[in-house]
Amino acid sequence: MDFATLSGEIATGRIGHALSRLVPATPIWEREWDVCCVLDGCRLDLMREAAAAGHETLPDPDSVGSLWSVGSQSAEWMDRTFAPEHREAMARTAYVTGNPFSSQDCEHILVTSDEVLPLTADDFGVFHEAWREEWVDDDISTIPPEPLTDAAIAIWRNREELGVDRVLVHYMQPHAPFRSRPGWFFGSADIEHWGQFTDGEDDDEEVDLEDLEPAEREALEALAEAEAESDDDETDSMNDPWMRLRDGDLSFEAVWDAYRDNLEWVLDDLARLLGNCDGRVAMTSDHGNGLGEFGVWSHPPGTPVPALRRVPWAVRDGRDTGTCDPALPEEIREESGAGAGGSDGGDEIESRLEALGYR
Repeated sequence: MDFATLSGEIATGRIGHALSRLVPATPIWEREWDVCCVLDGCRLDLMREAAAAGHETLPDPDSVGSLWSVGSQSAEWMDRTFAPEHREAMARTAYVTGNPFSSQDCEHILVTSDEVLPLTADDFGVFHEAWREEWVDDDISTIPPEPLTDAAIAIWRNREELGVDRVLVHYMQPHAPFRSRPGWFFGSADIEHWGQFTDGEDDDEEVDLEDLEPAEREALEALAEAEAESDDDETDSMNDPWMRLRDGDLSFEAVWDAYRDNLEWVLDDLARLLGNCDGRVAMTSDHGNGLGEFGVWSHPPGTPVPALRRVPWAVRDGRDTGTCDPALPEEIREESGAGAGGSDGGDEIESRLEALGYR
């Protein structure tokens, strides 16, 4: 079996599920933390580079450790992190997320189960889908870190009343889109299709991945990270800088600098969290991003490649100095199904997921 065929087999889920589970993985529940910050799509070497540059939020580079993530893509990470065997820990945890995969069933991602997604308020002590209310469509379409940090600080300070003893915060940075390069990302998202494989012609028709040729699934780009092929430079993989880097449309230096800037964006706000939360604050990621290692670019699901699965683990001691005093999110204050987020909002979900490159 040649590499292209093997890549296609993994991408369609025929052997990806088994291979992915062969990688030794550590669920975050097995580590000690009070507040755990998941920095979406952060490579280990990127965080160590920021630490070496002396970012105030991070320990020294030698203290930036690692663990093997349970997934190589966000939905896969959620599926395994919030699996039934972790329900007891989840019941005492507040989950604050900026990642819209929390609302998706992800049946199209064949390495996920049908037991976990979409998440609901019943899964956690507190469940807050910050992306529903705090998404912005300015130069880029994403959720910035500030509202997530605000919610985390407020929940942590009110943890006894809320009945939780841990806060898990899922930031969207350093995941694309990159704030320093808005011109790389065009338009708003189409979020309901985030993570789905589409040929770009008829979104209402399901694509049978079994019928695709290996060449159409080369380098594990199918499923969540696949973009419709196009001769139009403005639309071909327009929201995925990793594909454009692979294709030579962008330089490594430009992409890496923008990626690093997005990491600094979230790290700058984590300094505020460290200054307003007493306790053990961990920083990690759900997955990394492939830069051509073993032919893999971006972060397709079911991919047992170290560049995607070996993620940072750094810990700092937070100290509440009271420099900010954010309020609890309204739905938590009202105790009206915390985190339920109101209506399904399919069109809204579509637009936000596409902005993050899952179209």
